[in-house]
Amino acid sequence: MKIKRTIFLATFVVTMGLLLGANAAQAANVRFDPNNSTKAIGIENFDIDSKLYTVVFTDKEKVAEQIYGAFPGTFDFDFGQSKDAADGVNEELNAAGAQTVGAAGEDDSTTYRIGFESAEVGPSGQKIEAVFFWEITKLTPEASWVRPVAYTPGSYNTGNWIWAVFTLEGPAPPPVTIGGTVSGLEGSGLVLRNDGDDETIVADGPFEFRTPMTPNDWYNVTVSTQPTNPAQTCSVENGSGQVPEQDVTDVAVTCAAPVLGDVIIVAAAGDDIGGTVLESTLRNGGVAINPEGLVAFGGEFDEGRDAVFTQDQKVVAEGNIFPGPEPRTTLRTFSTEGEVAISADRVAFHGQDDNNTDTVFVAYGSGLGGKVAAAGDLLTDGDTLDAIDDRGKVAINNFDLVAFHGSVEIGEGPERFHAVFTASDGQDTQVVARQGLALPDNTIVHSINSVGKVAINDGNVVAFHGYVSDPDTSGDTLEAVFTSDGLVARVGDTLDDGTTLVTDIEFNGGVAINVWGDVAFHGYGGFGTNFKGVFISDGETTQVVVKAGDTLPDNTLIEEINYLGGVAINLMGDVVFHGRTGGVKAVFTQYGVVAKVGDNLADGTTLRDIYEEAGVAINPYGSKVAFHGQVDDQEGTPVDAVFVGQAP
Repeated sequence: MKIKRTIFLATFVVTMGLLLGANAAQAANVRFDPNNSTKAIGIENFDIDSKLYTVVFTDKEKVAEQIYGAFPGTFDFDFGQSKDAADGVNEELNAAGAQTVGAAGEDDSTTYRIGFESAEVGPSGQKIEAVFFWEITKLTPEASWVRPVAYTPGSYNTGNWIWAVFTLEGPAPPPVTIGGTVSGLEGSGLVLRNDGDDETIVADGPFEFRTPMTPNDWYNVTVSTQPTNPAQTCSVENGSGQVPEQDVTDVAVTCAAPVLGDVIIVAAAGDDIGGTVLESTLRNGGVAINPEGLVAFGGEFDEGRDAVFTQDQKVVAEGNIFPGPEPRTTLRTFSTEGEVAISADRVAFHGQDDNNTDTVFVAYGSGLGGKVAAAGDLLTDGDTLDAIDDRGKVAINNFDLVAFHGSVEIGEGPERFHAVFTASDGQDTQVVARQGLALPDNTIVHSINSVGKVAINDGNVVAFHGYVSDPDTSGDTLEAVFTSDGLVARVGDTLDDGTTLVTDIEFNGGVAINVWGDVAFHGYGGFGTNFKGVFISDGETTQVVVKAGDTLPDNTLIEEINYLGGVAINLMGDVVFHGRTGGVKAVFTQYGVVAKVGDNLADGTTLRDIYEEAGVAINPYGSKVAFHGQVDDQEGTPVDAVFVGQAP
C-alpha cells in the first residue's frame, strides 16, 4: 500500500510525495492548533487502501473504551493497515514540521497510539484476551519509534494518552492519467519526467505517462533528457498543477527546430573507405590535414590490422611491401605512438621494417612509398643515426621534407646525443639541431625533449622543445622552444605586453609552426597567480594568444585549456587547441568555437564526444580543422570518428 499526500502547513501549501507502495495516492492536509503552529491536531484526507479518513488527535483524558467501545473493542484496521497508518501519520507530522500532537487547547505530547484488531490466539495456540495498539513516539523521519503494546481487560481503559482517532470519509477518487502532445521532434532520446515517472518519446503526437495519479495530488512534467541526432531543445507548457478528477491531456511539449553545424564526419568506424571497411580509428595515431583538406589518421581493418588512412583510401597497412629495388622494404608494424603527418600528396609515419628496425616512412597511396630514414643510417656528415624516437612524432612539409626526433652517434667512442633530423625521398638524412651544439643564432641547445614533438614549415624550418642554460645561474636550465634557426621562447621571457612572464612551457602540449615562422605552444604565464594559455612567438616577441578564463569574440567562455590535445597553427595565425566551455569538451581557435560536444553536425547527427588526447590539426593555408571524436551510427550505436570543422 502507498500513502502520498500534500501537506498544508499553517496557511500555505507544501507539496511533497511520500510513498508507501507503488501507486500515487490522495493528498492529505495536516491541521494545526490555531494557538500553537507546531502542534498537530489532526489530518484530513488521509488515504489508506484508497479510502479517505479524517484523523483527530484526542486529549489525554480519553480512554480506549470511549474511542473503540468496550473490550475487546471494534477496529477499522487489520494489522498491516494499522501499521501503515502509524507510519504514514508519523511521516505526515514530520514532513509538516509538527513538534507535538493533541487536541486544540489541550495538553500535547510526542507520543500517541493507534489501535488494531484483538489477538484471539496466542503464540502456543492458547486463546488469550488482549488487544494491541501501535505506540508511536515522534522523533524525526529517520528515527521514529513505532512499537506494538498489548492491553488486557484490566488495562484496556488506561488513560493519559494521546489517541489518533480515524473516521472514514469515503472512497478516494479514481486515479487519472497525465499526458499531452509533443510537436516539432526530429531527434531521438527525448525523455519526459513526471514525479519520478519517465516516458521516452520517439515521435510527434500524443503521449501519456504510464503511472496514473490521484486527484488533488500534484503533477509536474519536465524534460529530463533533451533529444539528440539532431540535438534539439524542447520546452513544456501547461506542465504542472493539482491533479483534477479527469485525465490531463493539455501538457504541450514543443521542440525547437535543430540548428545544423558545418562540422562533417570524414570517416567513422564501419565506413567503406575505398573498398576497405574501417573497423576502428586509432586515437593515438593522431590526425593531420593537408592544404586540400585531405585528412590522414590511423585505423584498423581486417580484424585488427593497423593502417594509415585518408578519408578516400587505405594508404598503407602493416604487411605491405613497398615497391623498389631489392631488397624491398616491408612495413612490419605501424607505430601509432609516432602519429601521422600529411603533405600535399604524402603521409609520413613511424614504424618498423622487416628487420624490426625503427624507421620513418612515407607513403602516397596504393602501397607506394618507402623508408626515408632508419636507425643505423649514415648521415650527411658521416655520423650515424643511432636511434629514432617515435615519442617525438613526425612532421612533413609540402615539399615532402620529413622531420623527426632521435639520437646521433658520433666518433669511435661513440658518444650519443639527442637530435632533431630531417630526411626525404632520395636525400640523405641530416641533423638540424643537436644537444650541445649552437644554433645559427648562437644559442646552445642544452638538451632536446622528444615528448614536445616536432613541427616543420614549408621554409624547412623545424620547431621543437628542449632546455637552454639559464644565463643568470650557473648550471641551471630553463624550458624552451626552439627552431632550427635559434631560440624562440624560454621560461622567464617577458611577453609583448611587457607585463607577464612565461612561467612554464608545457612540453606535452606539443609545438606548431606556420610558413612565417610563428611558433605556437602551450604554457603558463603571470605574476603571482599563473594562468594556463596558448602562446605564439616569432623568436623576437612572445604573446598570449588565449588563456583560460578568456571570453572569445564569439562570446564563448574558455573555462579550461587542455594541453594534451596539442596545438596547430595556420598561415593566418589561427591557433587551434582543445578545452572546455559550458562544462563540455570543445575545439577552439582564439576567435571562437570550432566544435563542442552536443553540437549538431552537418548531417544532423550529434557530436557525442571529442577525444582530446587524439590531437588536433589545421590545414596550413586554410581554416579547416581536423579532430577525433564520437558520433552515433545509423543504428544509434556510438562509434569513433574523424571530423573536420571550420575555424571561426
